[in-house]
Amino acid sequence: MVVGLAIGGEQDIRVDGMRDGLYRDVVTGSEVSVQDGNLAFHVKGSSAGIYVLDGPGKIGEDDLYLR
Repeated sequence: MVVGLAIGGEQDIRVDGMRDGLYRDVVTGSEVSVQDGNLAFHVKGSSAGIYVLDGPGKIGEDDLYLR
């Protein structure tokens, strides 16, 4: 699992050394396929990206702080 937080402005996040596979964001439902251990994703301002290997996808509803 990788958690990326963006307070205020948007953020591009990259994490190396991850296990290869399909990661799903529990906030937006976005999917990222990781190969060679590199996970990269974008987080909107005042939100979070929480990517889980073989995760369930989006849980909950958009609101003020998660969108």
